[in-house]
Amino acid sequence: MFLLEKDSWKIKKTGKRGWGVFAKKRIKSGVVISDYLGTIIRNADYDLDQDKKGLYLMYFDDQKSIYPDLSKPGPHLINHSCSPNCWMYVYYGHTLFFTLRNIEPNEELTISYLLYPNDGTCRPCTHICKCGSEFCTKTMHLSKHKYDIWHKHQLIENKKTRRKSVSIGQVLPMLSSYPKSITISPVYRKIYESQ
Repeated sequence: MFLLEKDSWKIKKTGKRGWGVFAKKRIKSGVVISDYLGTIIRNADYDLDQDKKGLYLMYFDDQKSIYPDLSKPGPHLINHSCSPNCWMYVYYGHTLFFTLRNIEPNEELTISYLLYPNDGTCRPCTHICKCGSEFCTKTMHLSKHKYDIWHKHQLIENKKTRRKSVSIGQVLPMLSSYPKSITISPVYRKIYESQ
């Protein structure tokens, strides 16, 4: 679910990556743009063949994930980039997307999908990156080093807000209130500057 006013964003076709989300007007750095809502599913029950249609599954905890309502516009339409302009922040178990820098009108909003390192279990791997950025790694999987940095940061952040219990099959409900902005941590840049 987008938390920005409708006059701030639009959905349109991209060249090689299907649909994408674009800014209609300038969006400032640190602004919370969306909450990744959907049905809670058991990870073990997920059909990996669905990834061929698009990567829509969002981590909830080690046993559960969020699968969005694909009939409605939402953050599941934000494409991956190796040089993202948005990032994810876990807040009371909800995954909020926010801007890493100012986003200009007609600019596509992008995020790193932060996939675990490919240790050979993702075979054949369909998580090929087509972002076209100068720093494109050609994969949506992070290196082990970058993943370790991200995972350590997430463990610290998760302790700041308590995750609510949600049952399999339940739609993750909206929060009663959302932060308007997120303080941008240096760890986000560190993931892309480290080797």
